[in-house]
Amino acid sequence: MDKEKAEKLKPVRHSCEHVLHLAMTDLFPGLKRAMGPATNEGFYFDFDYDGKIKEADFPKIEKRMQEIINADLPIVKEEISIEKAKEMFKNNPYKLEWVDEIEKKGEKATIYWTGEPNKPGSDPDLCKGPHIESTGKIGPFKLLSVAGAYWHGDEKNKMLTRIYGTCFETKEELDKYLWQIEESKKRDHRRLGEQLDIFTISEEVGPGLILWLPKGTIIKEELEKFAKETERNWGYKRVATPHITKSGLYYTSGHLPYYKDDMYPPMVVDKKEEYYLKPMNCPHHHMIYKSKPKSYKELPLRLTEFGTCYRYEASGELYGMMRVRGFTQNDAHIYCTLSQAVDEFVDVMKLHEHYYKIFGIKEYHLELGLRDPKKKNKYHGDEKMWEQAEDLMRKAIKKTNIKMVEQEGSAAFYGPKVDFVIHTVTGKEYAISTNQIDLYMGKRFDLKYIDDQGKEKTPAIIHRAPLGSDERFIGFLIEHYAGVFPTWLSPVQVEVVPVSDKVEEYAKKVYNAFSQENIRVGLNNKNETLGAKIREATLQKVPFLCIIGEKEKQMSQEKGNLIVSVRTRDGKNLGQPRFDRGQIEINKFLEDLKTEIEKKI
Repeated sequence: MDKEKAEKLKPVRHSCEHVLHLAMTDLFPGLKRAMGPATNEGFYFDFDYDGKIKEADFPKIEKRMQEIINADLPIVKEEISIEKAKEMFKNNPYKLEWVDEIEKKGEKATIYWTGEPNKPGSDPDLCKGPHIESTGKIGPFKLLSVAGAYWHGDEKNKMLTRIYGTCFETKEELDKYLWQIEESKKRDHRRLGEQLDIFTISEEVGPGLILWLPKGTIIKEELEKFAKETERNWGYKRVATPHITKSGLYYTSGHLPYYKDDMYPPMVVDKKEEYYLKPMNCPHHHMIYKSKPKSYKELPLRLTEFGTCYRYEASGELYGMMRVRGFTQNDAHIYCTLSQAVDEFVDVMKLHEHYYKIFGIKEYHLELGLRDPKKKNKYHGDEKMWEQAEDLMRKAIKKTNIKMVEQEGSAAFYGPKVDFVIHTVTGKEYAISTNQIDLYMGKRFDLKYIDDQGKEKTPAIIHRAPLGSDERFIGFLIEHYAGVFPTWLSPVQVEVVPVSDKVEEYAKKVYNAFSQENIRVGLNNKNETLGAKIREATLQKVPFLCIIGEKEKQMSQEKGNLIVSVRTRDGKNLGQPRFDRGQIEINKFLEDLKTEIEKKI
């Protein structure tokens, strides 16, 4: 859902939350209300109750909520004095705390009545709003889950109960959202990552540090191989840089002290020199550019690497592969003249779209990160530099025709940036890649080139990372594909499944034939039933199963060629018309398989 529609729904959802807490106080006497805002996804309600409320209670709560909605009660705002508010909510310590906060700010208290004010059965609550006119205007709703929540999010405070819910304008929108929730659970990269043996995280190694398992390493390496081949064709030159550097490099870049909270503490070497784990690759690439004098004829110079970086993320922010502390980034820096910057940035956008087409990513938009005009002292560089960088980036974005929204306050400290935000089928949005036209760092690092007049000039620098980091992008791909990776990315592309021990030697010949053609192949010769072997391969989402029985072995002897029965992971049998049971000559299958892998379909 777009942000504009979510904002439009907030008064409706906030009103639905008030209906929830009215229903709760009716059904559970003694319950004390704490707070309950609307959110971009729905609403929640925190309360204090001595008993236990479970999801099994939701049907009766929803029934009472619907009765309140059907009654079409008015929702009326009233301003009251602090004294009256204290009297009205004297038996609720949570509301009294809010009243105290309002008093400190010198504001008046506002309450909203559900029902005619001061009439029997009407319900007042301390609230800023906004709300809709009456309960009858609340659309289809659903309670989702119940959880614990500390008051004000502070574990020193009492644990309250929180109920999450959502509300939409139409039943179709609600049904779609509920489907997305269930689909998100099925696609969760943490669950699938464990099931498919892609990655693990060890407390002994450290939270937020991904351990790539053998199958996950195949995906990672195939992704990098594809990107390296693509970037070579797009005119990039590969470099490699160390994981650590002297602190002085980050003082030059301005990351120290500005970015220090996001960096790991320094290591002291030789009792005097501080070294940091690198949080980004940019300064290293700048030093590679600076290692030899440059002419305008060498520009644009596109330097790229899959560089591993480390950033400190708070424990509460870590999330599977999506928010980590160590990551390998599909990074590059393009050094160019100002006159080349727009076209180079357009090509960066086109490279994103090239990748997205391969991966079947159809929904995405750009977010242009600008300075917060109220906090300009937070940013480096002068006004002219910022205006010029913004102008160049807007010109480039305009040429791409990709939908763009602006976000004040999300610029980097040294310049505006553009994030590619990709959308999933489950309604999530991921900012997967950050890109910039940087007119600041070239001067900080004293980078130069000689122009066609023999004069020294400072290059513009384009930062780009179309595939983001391996960790975040593969985490996204797990959910995007629901674990069903295309054949070219699948850790195991073909699983050879002998029906019994009698055909095991023939199955090994088939296995070797695939292996010799560089197909990633597995052989399941466990002492299990055929059904169990097929289930295992299906759970591992292997694209093709080669089932080997007596018939295939016999036909191979008759034809003088290896014969297999091939089944796709969705249960379709492949075969050649001249065979009676869907068998296929292995050479024919290999030809089709290689074409599919090569074309990445």
